[in-house]
Amino acid sequence: MLAILCSVNVEGADCLCNLPFEQWTQAYDGSLRYGHMTTNLAECINSILKGTCHLPIISVVRKTYFRLAALFPKRAATYKGQMQGGHVWCHKVLKAINKSKARANTMYTVCHDRDNLWFRVTEFDIPNQGITGRQYRVHLQNRTCDYGRFDALRYPCAHAITACQNLRMDPMSYVDDVYKIEYMYNVWRHVFPPVPDERKWPSVSFAPFKLLPDRELHRKPKGRPCSSRIRNNMDIRETTNQPKLCGWCRNPGHTSQSCPNRNE
Repeated sequence: MLAILCSVNVEGADCLCNLPFEQWTQAYDGSLRYGHMTTNLAECINSILKGTCHLPIISVVRKTYFRLAALFPKRAATYKGQMQGGHVWCHKVLKAINKSKARANTMYTVCHDRDNLWFRVTEFDIPNQGITGRQYRVHLQNRTCDYGRFDALRYPCAHAITACQNLRMDPMSYVDDVYKIEYMYNVWRHVFPPVPDERKWPSVSFAPFKLLPDRELHRKPKGRPCSSRIRNNMDIRETTNQPKLCGWCRNPGHTSQSCPNRNE
């Protein structure tokens, strides 16, 4: 990843390297993001606020506020109804664990340390699907697995469920509390108060501020826009004396507009 960044934008790569890796990479975040990346969260927000990118900034803020004001009570009512119905875990986690339980039946596990809950889980080969079985270490006490899914998502993967079945333990005891419906309800129960009419807003003085546009950011009305891409080694020709070739016949000495082979 760093090699790609360096080839495209050296300055940007240097800036990222100066930042702690746990702040912008999922591999070093200590499993604190539950498998979510900043780009994924941004795409979720863009899907909800679809159609507002072309609007002015005031309209974008208004649309965002009232869209969330309508979404939060709706989600809160959904999770509150599930809590009153006796549900504890969210549907997405239950579906993933049930799918992992079906896969866990095709694995073989060996307990290496019963006190510290160390296991070795072996997958069986599936020749008709081209799947070769591998071995993974599972440490239930630290809630880790070599597969990485248990560490990142904070609920048991198929290998951890196999280890739990070896000791006849409930795999739901290793699911993080953040997946409980109670926690989700606490997130969505916050409300956005109604905004009064603009005529009742308190007056604000903008005297010390001068809101003037930046003329350097003004786009030229005519002509081809200037490229802002940072050039690198890919844009440099292999030989400096290489003549420019025609875009039509790929021969030197003329351009595509004056190419004699254009009619052919």
